[in-house]
Amino acid sequence: MSFRAKHVFFAAFGVLTLFVFYVYEVPFTDPHSPAWQRIEPVKWLMVLHGPAGALALLLAPFQFSTRLRQRSRRLHRILGRLYVVGVAVAAPIAIPIAAVLGPGALVPAATIQTCGWLLTTAVGLYCIRAGNVRQHEEWMTRSYPFAMVFVFARAILAVPAVRALGEPAFISVVWSVIALACFVPSLLIALRSMGARKAAPSRATLGVKTARAAV
Repeated sequence: MSFRAKHVFFAAFGVLTLFVFYVYEVPFTDPHSPAWQRIEPVKWLMVLHGPAGALALLLAPFQFSTRLRQRSRRLHRILGRLYVVGVAVAAPIAIPIAAVLGPGALVPAATIQTCGWLLTTAVGLYCIRAGNVRQHEEWMTRSYPFAMVFVFARAILAVPAVRALGEPAFISVVWSVIALACFVPSLLIALRSMGARKAAPSRATLGVKTARAAV
């Protein structure tokens, strides 16, 4: 198996995810901790949002495995359906959680993240049902970064210098990461498409040169 850039990225993202879970989720094991007291008003919403979001976050990387898609299409479809269920449950609940916990500026941010996550996932699902595999892959590539917002925003906010700036930094980081989730995937898809177009003429030119040499 070739060691590609995506393997490096997902390995690094996995380590970052473990760090975020350790810093932010371990305190919830203590019902007397400040973290637990803060989410007390939305604890029943978190029972749904947390596991569903974690399911989508942890399963999606396997969907980008070319080997898995080639060797076990059935497993690929099962994991894909579980991802869609995780998104369908976790995404909408983020809005009332943001509304209750605040600050108020996070409500529109949560709304944009929710709509983006649901829309990209729904389009990706539609594409695969219509038999358009390439578009399905591209839209799922756009979908997953909305789940990554959970990890990247919290990782940045764990930096002491950022955390010391208080609520303005919190709001700025969340909005910035959501903006990147909207923009970066389409940029990567466009760059990959341009690379493929450049490679195609090169192979065609090589074929012409080979044919001329044979003559």
